[in-house]
Amino acid sequence: MNIAILTIGDELCIGQIINTNAAWLAQSCSDIGAHVIRHITIGDSIEALLNELNSLSKEADCIIMSGGLGPTHDDKTKETLAMYFNDTLILDEETLHKLKARARLRGLPLNQRNMDQALLPSQCTILSNPRGTAPGMLFQKDDVIYVSLPGVPSELKGIMNDHVLPHLRSKIEQEHGKKPYFRTILTKGIPESALADLIGDPSAFLEVDDSLAFLPSYHGVRLRIGVLHTDQIAAQKRLDELQTILIEKAGEFVFGYGTDTLLSVTTDLLKKHRKTISVVASCTGGMLGSAFTQQTGSSSYFMGGFLTYSNELKIRLADVSEQSLTRYGAVSKEVAEEMAKGGRIRLQTDYCISITGIAGPDGGSDEKPVGTVWIALANENQVIAKRFNFGGDRAINRERSVAQAISMLYDMLIVKG
Repeated sequence: MNIAILTIGDELCIGQIINTNAAWLAQSCSDIGAHVIRHITIGDSIEALLNELNSLSKEADCIIMSGGLGPTHDDKTKETLAMYFNDTLILDEETLHKLKARARLRGLPLNQRNMDQALLPSQCTILSNPRGTAPGMLFQKDDVIYVSLPGVPSELKGIMNDHVLPHLRSKIEQEHGKKPYFRTILTKGIPESALADLIGDPSAFLEVDDSLAFLPSYHGVRLRIGVLHTDQIAAQKRLDELQTILIEKAGEFVFGYGTDTLLSVTTDLLKKHRKTISVVASCTGGMLGSAFTQQTGSSSYFMGGFLTYSNELKIRLADVSEQSLTRYGAVSKEVAEEMAKGGRIRLQTDYCISITGIAGPDGGSDEKPVGTVWIALANENQVIAKRFNFGGDRAINRERSVAQAISMLYDMLIVKG
């Protein structure tokens, strides 16, 4: 099934909002075995939407739209779809009842704009939206499926999971007689290109109904293997075979599977070995501590930390020596090590991670360019420090710093426990 993703909104076109919906939709459709052939973003324009629908309907089996279903004047998707299908808007009593009940529950007035969201094209299949006010809509014309979803991510995901993905999966199974099955292998410590070289030519071990995708992120590269099969047991056996091949090729870089993350695997190790962790952070602010507390039961291993953005607090809270700051500078191996050692002792934890760096875009030098970050990890017996250079983007530098800090802790826990 060929799927086109069409996201609608001026705010997306001008970069005011990051288009996370398109990425999520593409991933979800790929996971059920569909083939995403287009990502298109347009503004709030009736003419633009009509043009894209006419064009995409010639090559896509399904067009998934998001956005433009709100109650304001610039939300034009519903009216445009009625025009495209030569349809009229009619009042759907069930949707109106849900809107009134939602308004009463929240103690909010229901004005005419809100009630107009119950006006829907007569030809559409209504996709209920218990998370918001705008229902989704599904049309079918000339063997093409058209899906219109609200742009609010939680509402879009809810309608997709509740209605659209099961419908599309059923269509795919009916047409092909095979179901898609996937497994994910998680790696770290190796770039995507190097991992691809290590694995070699996939055609040497992939069969016709097999697939292998490389999905890189700041935390590592995910390897997603997939098979199409009529039998679940046979499919899982084939996935086992492919996983064994990949482990033989890249096993030293593998740290988890499926829905694991580097953070979840690392915190599971902390809990398993009954170890505690603290942080002393500078350029990343509270991001590292925030990451640790994302996991359920984090109070059993995360004790807290110091946010030592200034040199004064590095000295006062983490026992960094003034001499080290003067001689080596705040962004240095020596200061990072002292931050980790001092934080571990002050906070009385088994491990302590420190981060000090130049996130940018200003503050760099020839010796220490923007993106230079020192990360140190201390336990009772040793402290290790590593220098990284993540480039000139402040946000990326901070994210990568947190990812590398967690990676260093994982490596030490695997070896030391």
